[in-house]
Amino acid sequence: MTTRRPATTAVTELAESPTTVSECAEQARELIRATARFLGVEEIYPTSCDADIHAADAALSTARQALTAHLELAALPGQRQPDPVVAALMLRLQLTQLSVKDAILASHNDKLRGAREAVNALRSSVSAAALAERAPVEAPWMGFTRMLFSWIRHGIWFACSAFAGADEELAQSMVAVGLANPRRLSALSPESEMVRRGVPILVRDARSHPHVHPELVSLTETRSYVAAPVLSWGKPIALVHADRDTDESGVQPFDRDVLGMFAEGLGVAFERNLMVDRLQAMRQAADEHLRSANTIADEFALDVMDIAEPAAQPVEHLLGVEPPASTAGSCERHDTLTAREAEVLRGLAAGKTNAQIALSLFVTEGTVKSHVKHILRKLGASNRTEAVAIHHRVRSSSPRDTTSFSRSSPRSSSGEISTALPMAGRP
Repeated sequence: MTTRRPATTAVTELAESPTTVSECAEQARELIRATARFLGVEEIYPTSCDADIHAADAALSTARQALTAHLELAALPGQRQPDPVVAALMLRLQLTQLSVKDAILASHNDKLRGAREAVNALRSSVSAAALAERAPVEAPWMGFTRMLFSWIRHGIWFACSAFAGADEELAQSMVAVGLANPRRLSALSPESEMVRRGVPILVRDARSHPHVHPELVSLTETRSYVAAPVLSWGKPIALVHADRDTDESGVQPFDRDVLGMFAEGLGVAFERNLMVDRLQAMRQAADEHLRSANTIADEFALDVMDIAEPAAQPVEHLLGVEPPASTAGSCERHDTLTAREAEVLRGLAAGKTNAQIALSLFVTEGTVKSHVKHILRKLGASNRTEAVAIHHRVRSSSPRDTTSFSRSSPRSSSGEISTALPMAGRP
């Protein structure tokens, strides 16, 4: 047994409270050693607390309990008065543990803030597949070193994406092993109880637990992990697993709660994307319905126009004058256009686009396109330019002053213009 030694030196050297996690761990380790020397034992806490704030907190609690038992024993009748050094050591243990708990609280705040940042980062993912790929990458925000995202399909969960820090090969292996060994949510697995209750879980003894995923545990060599269900509209659609392999104490209950909060935000993100997908589908269906309705209306309008009379009789027909032989064919085809087709053709001749013509005639652009097709077919034109050329040729071939015939004085049978005017008062 180790000889009991005074702890005065340790207490004196540790007069200032630590300010960082590493300082907390270092001071906790020195105080625990001082306590062990004073009590004459080899060790107080079996696990090292180097850079592990939670292990340091547990070790300090164990040391305080041991010193409390010693002080209680010294307070019994007939025992010598407690050594002031013991009281000072107890005080330093309490002060150091207070600093450790402050560090733990700060770590918790960082993880909560990280979870919020991780959820906010998911808003940029606009599809379920993108969310599934992005989710594990947010693990460092919450203090995790590894994370696995898995889908749930028909009571079976299988890996989809993973994150393992700089070890991309391990992340790929996690997904490959999870896909090769899908797990059914049986009644004995911790994940099954988690999904049934809709709450996150903490599995401390992963290596010895008989109902965890053995292949994934063997691959990652995890000692403990946390997991949480991802719910969308109250239905479990996925799982997230996470651990921290850098700490000997592994993950803690607070890590479980943080992951649960992240999974809840992830579920809301899936709901949001699902709503966006549904709205887009509804918009596409509405657009398709509108296009169908316009097509039906266009076909109906064209059927009516096809049986309607031409826009107007040509001037040559009114005057009883035959058009020139070179343009007779074009005029004949031009005369077969309906009133609406003639309006469209005039718009084409004016250099308007289909959209501009549709706006001026209060019809849809699709209707104008249908009219243009009919115009090309009736005129025998191969394109719009040729149709416009035919239109201008027909117009230029028509007599420009024929309308004056109806306004001039009547001609005699010999062709001379009669100048005789009606006499006033002649019977």
